[in-house]
Amino acid sequence: MPAKTARKVRTIIAVHPNAGVGAWYQRQLDELLAEAHMELALQLSVVVAEAGGMPSAVEAGHVLRTYPQGVTTDGEPTWLIAHDAPPNITKIDRQLKAWGDKWRLKFDKLSLTLAKKFAARNFQHTEIAMRAALKSAGFTVNFKPTSASLAAYKGVIAENVNLIRSIPEQYLTGVRSAVWSSVNRGADMATLSKSLRHNYGATVKRAALISRDQNAKAKAVIENARRQELGITQAIWQHSSAGKEPRPSHVAMNGKVFDLKQGMWDVDEQQWILPGQLINCRCTSRAIIPGLNES
Repeated sequence: MPAKTARKVRTIIAVHPNAGVGAWYQRQLDELLAEAHMELALQLSVVVAEAGGMPSAVEAGHVLRTYPQGVTTDGEPTWLIAHDAPPNITKIDRQLKAWGDKWRLKFDKLSLTLAKKFAARNFQHTEIAMRAALKSAGFTVNFKPTSASLAAYKGVIAENVNLIRSIPEQYLTGVRSAVWSSVNRGADMATLSKSLRHNYGATVKRAALISRDQNAKAKAVIENARRQELGITQAIWQHSSAGKEPRPSHVAMNGKVFDLKQGMWDVDEQQWILPGQLINCRCTSRAIIPGLNES
């Protein structure tokens, strides 16, 4: 469905996600992951040292008997440890399980607290930026809690709780794959450490994507709710031009008018979207001041 081209209207300057909030969120996730990685490296070093080195290739045959679940969603194999595996393999497996259970629980416990803090910071900074943008257009507003803003706040929290809890699941799957792949190949501890660092780096990148993406999405959610509370019904799409591989559909949307209740029709995604809603979308919009359009 073609979007409407913007006519000459008065608009409010675009509001951007607060970089400080995104950096804070990423830092919280990074610190958790760094602590988990350091603890894992230390514990595995101790277990391997006590076992007199990494299990041999012959012993590794006890590890890969079957693939009960095939592969994970990330394409990594799932490993089955045989009941009659040698003690050193069993000890490594138990250590991995204990470490994994601890960090899965830790992320679960911290997820709600961290999500609430992030949502509160994002909403505060978004509303401050919106007030400044409105003031520059000659309007003074005081935002108060409403059912719409509360629903938006709860939605941001719920989505972030789920994302935070998903981080250790992917990380633990990668760790187990790295360990048992190394054992199966008869690799030494140095090679295993390199594999673990690679998996850790991939998880850190995912955490960075989550923090950046959620910072933009949360801003878009509260901005949309607050705009509509003020009686603003339309905005003009503003493409960011910041990504290395911009979405062609978003480039085409630049300068087009859309309704806030519906969003803009994305021909590539085949759905109605708002700026900043899709992953890695850095687009924003300029709210149209109702009743002040120029001829």
